[in-house]
Amino acid sequence: MKKLQEEEQQLRTIEKSGDESASFERAMHLAGHGRYHVSLMLVCGLISIATGFQNSLSAYILPAAQCDLDLTSTEMGLLNAAIPLGGTLSAMLWGVVADATGRRHIMIWCLLIDGIVTLLSSLSQNFPILFILRFINGFVIGGPSTVIVSFLGEFHPEKTRATAICYLGMFWTISGIVLPGFAWIIIPLEFNVVVCGLVFNSWRLFVGILAIPSLVSAFLISKYPESPKFLISQGKHKKALQILREVFASNTGMQAHQYPVAVLTYDHHKSNDECNSIKATVSKMSEQLHQVFAPPLLKYTALISFIMFTNMFGGLGLGLWFPELFNRFEAYYKSHPNQTITVCELAHLREENLGLTNLQSVGHVHISSNFTSQIISIASNLTSISVDDTFEKCDSFVDDKVFINTIIMGLSCLLGNFASILLAGRLDRRIMPIATGVISGIAGVLIYFLRSSTQNLIVACLFSSLSSTANVVICSVIVDVFPTNVNSMAMCAATLAGRFGAIISNLLFGLLFKTSCEIPIFLIGGLVTCGGILGIYLPKNLVDVPEKNRRSFPIPQKNLPEDMEKQMFNPAG
Repeated sequence: MKKLQEEEQQLRTIEKSGDESASFERAMHLAGHGRYHVSLMLVCGLISIATGFQNSLSAYILPAAQCDLDLTSTEMGLLNAAIPLGGTLSAMLWGVVADATGRRHIMIWCLLIDGIVTLLSSLSQNFPILFILRFINGFVIGGPSTVIVSFLGEFHPEKTRATAICYLGMFWTISGIVLPGFAWIIIPLEFNVVVCGLVFNSWRLFVGILAIPSLVSAFLISKYPESPKFLISQGKHKKALQILREVFASNTGMQAHQYPVAVLTYDHHKSNDECNSIKATVSKMSEQLHQVFAPPLLKYTALISFIMFTNMFGGLGLGLWFPELFNRFEAYYKSHPNQTITVCELAHLREENLGLTNLQSVGHVHISSNFTSQIISIASNLTSISVDDTFEKCDSFVDDKVFINTIIMGLSCLLGNFASILLAGRLDRRIMPIATGVISGIAGVLIYFLRSSTQNLIVACLFSSLSSTANVVICSVIVDVFPTNVNSMAMCAATLAGRFGAIISNLLFGLLFKTSCEIPIFLIGGLVTCGGILGIYLPKNLVDVPEKNRRSFPIPQKNLPEDMEKQMFNPAG
């Protein structure tokens, strides 16, 4: 009781303190940048790693699961489909809900459910159960993977926002380095435990371990408050101001009541009504959808969605085929030493010309390395590339070079992230999307001229690094230019477009690789380059929504009468 009274007294003291009104950007700047932001970055980074693990998990468990569960090619294709399919179906949902009700609760519940479902997946004994659980993983992990960008960005002023988001992208890249390392250590372990009819072995252990980041990050993010910028956009100025004072105290080591801001002002408002009913939530969702898909935001939503479409069309399309190309080159050169060959010449060869021994590992690597790519497996059946029907004996062997090359590509992406961190805030926000898009598009075209696995690795690193960096930069642009009350939805709209791009790209590559591989290579390179050039038309500043397109309420002024000031704040907030 005494502690509660002390907290109430401190809050009253804080409310009476302060000597100026300030916009959110000014208030966030005065809160400083220090310990609070570092700890928040680490927690958000763990969330990013957890989402990265889930998106790439299937790449490493399929060879072992294939033998253990007696999977057919079609079933493996469906398992690959589960995560992106679930993520695509939920893409817009999480953006709408996050912009209507907040970012924090979405992340906590989605991460918690993801962790529990992942643990259940590790106990799966048949294909239908594993597929359903992986689909649920994809559906719920789509929330944190998109909302986290808005959440972190809204704890930063404009000056440091882009840099913070680039740091966050670095953690996603780290997941692509750590995951193959874990797989390399755990999956080759040979043990088989049977308890009450449930089989538990190395690949199931690997799946179970990957539930830990989701569960831990759900607990850690629950210790942090809602985004203050989101709270202001909902009219909850008092809550936002209290959070900013906590940030100030943590960063500076000073007392919260010493924070020099007494009143927050904000130019982009939502209604200050509580979202306390389904009807109110649906009303907010409808309003946000109208704002994002109506002028003046419509043209920017379409532009950024198309740029994301082209980026993922290449990065998650051609990018997922690099490991397959690595192994095809290796297989060819082992059976044809001292000879050179282009990618398309290699694609036109019949499988027996690659060497029977090497083809076995090539086939299994194809299935395991093209993670999150359901279309490839289906397209493989259509174009008779499937290797499972060629060999009666199931072999879960995965060449070490798959892990090594994946780690090398991940390290190259990390270098790209570091470069974006150094340049963010120093350049016009349009320069980096243009540069990364154009150069990665050119690198994609160069694939056609490669004649060795080494050349393939070099270009793959360049292409993957630039595509990954472009993805992060585009996300930072969305947070910067879209109003707070709709930027999560804009993020999800762009992500949805990108996932469709990845699916279409993989479909084209799978269907045309053996017959006309020039078409998908030049199409990918051309589209990615086009997306980069369109970065010229990205807005320089926050896009303002006219008064007729949004509801608003007056901006509080410090010198207003007490009764008017009370009306401007939500009593519950």
